[in-house]
Amino acid sequence: MSDTNKQRIVIVGGGAGGLELATRLGKRLGRSKRARTILVDGSPTHIWKPLLHEVATGALNTGEDEVNYFAHAHHHGYEFEFGWMDGLDRARKVIRISPVVDEYGHQIAAARELAYDTLVLAVGAVPNDFGTPGVAEHCLFLNTQDDAERLRKRILSEAFSVTCGDDPASELRIGIVGGGATGVELAAEIHHTVTELHAYGAQFRPEQLQIYIIEGAPRILAGAPEAMSLYATEELGKRHIDVVAGVRVASADARGFALADGRRIDAALRIWAAGVKAPNWLATLGLSVNRANQIVVDRNLCCVDDPHIRVIGDCAAAPDGDSGKTLSATAQAARQEAEWLADALTDTVNGRTTEPFVFKPQGMLVSLGKYRAVGSLAAIVGPKRDYHVEGRSAKMMYVSLYRMHQAAIHGWPMAMLLWMGDKLKKAARPTLKLH
Repeated sequence: MSDTNKQRIVIVGGGAGGLELATRLGKRLGRSKRARTILVDGSPTHIWKPLLHEVATGALNTGEDEVNYFAHAHHHGYEFEFGWMDGLDRARKVIRISPVVDEYGHQIAAARELAYDTLVLAVGAVPNDFGTPGVAEHCLFLNTQDDAERLRKRILSEAFSVTCGDDPASELRIGIVGGGATGVELAAEIHHTVTELHAYGAQFRPEQLQIYIIEGAPRILAGAPEAMSLYATEELGKRHIDVVAGVRVASADARGFALADGRRIDAALRIWAAGVKAPNWLATLGLSVNRANQIVVDRNLCCVDDPHIRVIGDCAAAPDGDSGKTLSATAQAARQEAEWLADALTDTVNGRTTEPFVFKPQGMLVSLGKYRAVGSLAAIVGPKRDYHVEGRSAKMMYVSLYRMHQAAIHGWPMAMLLWMGDKLKKAARPTLKLH
């Protein structure tokens, strides 16, 4: 079959869902020349988003853990197109890609168009400040690798300014808005990093660090079972991380946060992790979207306006079965959607039909620092119930999630080699990245 007659599957967005989908299709259809799979992303590399809190604290070196799309595509049977999507022509079935310019202003690639037979949008989400005054100007975010690097440098700068200052009573105050998994994991990881600075000669006392988690719901991890929330609150309390729940942030400024009940929380570092939405530009494509800019899809993950467009991950308003509810924007939902869509698109090329997508909840795991985690796991077989896990065993399960992602994009043999390599590197490199 000539290239002009092959099915062209274009995937926009190389996050966990998009990259796993491209990898599966490349192996099944690309290597056998039955279809062309093209992944489009404006970044040349991929980092697993649930690891961003470790990037932000220096516990993870992105130079060693990121995946280069060009090399990965070459080895896994798909193609990589470098650039950001900035338009859609549904009548001609093409997407527009903006020019790629380097940090010095030199154009790497010109604006261009890319034709598709099937378009998959997997562009993820961006922070949602809900219009709260001052947040955009005075808060840091944790949504991209650049966000994580920016936050890491600020954390280290503020921490060393305290340890190197002349005032023994000085302290580092950090306010994190959002008591979901991102906010909780980030708070625990920041505490571990800052208190580990003594290993590098910094005279930082634990009492000099004060972290606040501000959550509008009555408790942190509001979507999880109450026992999981209580355990996390207790573990954070042992690290002197204060949970301020049941009150929303009214505004942010250069000194901290004003709360809706009249209180103030001053903080040198102000981090917003309270919500996400799909990128605003999705609402300009002429497709049906909800209030969070998510594209509305049916149970086959098809855009309700165009059967040639599929949507997965955080940017999809996908129905949760027949309940009438929309699936939450979670990594496990994106991964299951990618796995199902790989099967569905393969079946389409082979002339077969596929049953509609059904999300199978598998529970929730939240890291609470280097050695501990907490989770609620759904039973795979037997009675429908959740099993509570905590401590070191939960942490081992949490770490295994990343290894499963590596296996999905590299295969199990390579994932095991990467795991062994990480073990060896830990014996020879600093535990924190301080530069």
